[in-house]
Amino acid sequence: MGLEDGASGHGPAPGEVLVLHGFTRVLAQEDVRPRLMACLSPEEEARRQAFAFPRDRDMFLLAHAVMRLALGRAMGVGPLDLAFTRDAYGKPFLAGPFQAAPGFSLSHSGEAVAIAIAGASLVGVDVEAHAREVPLEAMAMVMADAEVADLAASGGVARRKAFAYWTLREAFAKAVGLGLSLPRNDVSFRLAGEGPAGDGAPVVAHLAGQFGAAGYWHLHQCDLGPDHILAVAARAPGPVAWRLMPIESVLPCAGGVRAPARPVP
Repeated sequence: MGLEDGASGHGPAPGEVLVLHGFTRVLAQEDVRPRLMACLSPEEEARRQAFAFPRDRDMFLLAHAVMRLALGRAMGVGPLDLAFTRDAYGKPFLAGPFQAAPGFSLSHSGEAVAIAIAGASLVGVDVEAHAREVPLEAMAMVMADAEVADLAASGGVARRKAFAYWTLREAFAKAVGLGLSLPRNDVSFRLAGEGPAGDGAPVVAHLAGQFGAAGYWHLHQCDLGPDHILAVAARAPGPVAWRLMPIESVLPCAGGVRAPARPVP
């Protein structure tokens, strides 16, 4: 399993998961905001306007416009040529002639936005601001029993581990399309650095049979800057290469510096 953090190309190659990441501060750069506004559909613009706070409107704008730009480039069409639909759990899918398109997922938290695109049909991404004052008890309510036991034995690093488990679970739940409806003991994870060799990527430690073999699920996790953590989950029968790229790479008008993407220790 490989990892590349580059800025060449815009669509995922076979066996690759493309993860675009960035922060809403890019909207302050010249020409970025109007160009992204032009990528939203009327329905998306109405949803953006419905948010009460400018911060939330900015997150929606960046996430949905970049998703359209990236998917459009990967498929050779304009961002407004794409049409979307949602399933009963709210998971978005490409509609119409694009039903056989790459899988995709988006997430935003605080000022961070992430979009994952993969040839695999099942892919999910989650980004969280881990400085948020979320009670450990609240996060533990949706975690597997094995993960809760690990937190209880983790002392001062329990909060850090809780957000690592949380983002992995959210990414997996988005990939399978269940969101918060995912039964908490249907899947559990082992964090990076906690395997027998003390290294490697996070892995699925336990998985209910309806989701396929645990070995078909591939996970990646990293820090985005000092305040955010990101996780990606994808189902594929063979090895997966993770390609992390700054959101600016799909914005020719932007010249910002990309956020660092470091594996979670």
